[in-house]
Formats: sequence, structure tokens, C-alpha cells
Amino acid sequence: MRVRRFMTPLVCLMFACASPLAPDANGQWGSSQADLVLTRTGGTLTLQCGSGTIDSTWQLSAAGDFTGTGMTFGGGGPDPIGGRVPQPSRYTGHIAGSTFILSVVVIQSNATLGPYRMRRGGPAAGPVCL
Repeated sequence: MRVRRFMTPLVCLMFACASPLAPDANGQWGSSQADLVLTRTGGTLTLQCGSGTIDSTWQLSAAGDFTGTGMTFGGGGPDPIGGRVPQPSRYTGHIAGSTFILSVVVIQSNATLGPYRMRRGGPAAGPVCL
């Protein structure tokens, strides 16, 4: 009985210490090709030739797998009158340490943008599309 009282907390402590912390997607991620600012209320993606938004329903698994939905907006040239047409999109990716690899699928055309390899606090990508 004494051993059981001692072993139960010890076993719990061992499992707690052995479990890695889940990754955190919140914050600013960047590279020369893409820049992402992500919060629990959603995100904004800046690409060299476009942009996107991520809805607040995004999810991140304990293993670092990212999924979300949102819109993308094509780029190139001056903004048209009335703005760019939003295109429903699916966002998927993976976070490992300070690296976030993100891909975007434009649902209507099934076109894939990326993958974009960004790092936490990395440089902001400026639009270069003319």
C-alpha cells in the first residue's frame, strides 16, 4: 500500500516530464517569399504576388500539423477598382521548432501555392509582383 501511494505520483511526474510541449503557431512568421501573422482570431498572409486571410477556426495539433480555411487574393499590377476577388482557400502546414512550412490550395481551381518555408520572427516578404 505504501509503495502504491509513492509510485502513483512518481509515474504521473515521469509522463508529464516526458511529454513535449505542443507547438505554438501564434506570432509572426516570415521568409523572402511569404509573411504570416497569426493570432487566435485569425491570420494575414502576405505573398510576393498576392495575399490571404486565415479564419479564426484554424487548428494546430500537438504534433505540429496546421489546418485552416480562409481567402486568397491574387496579385500583380495595380489593384483593380473594387479590389481583388477573394478566393476560398484551404491552408495546411507543419510547425517544427522555429520553422513553419505552409501551403495554400485555392479551392475553385485546385491550384497550390507554396510550400512556403518561414521562420518565427523571420523577415517580412514585400510584394514584388508588378
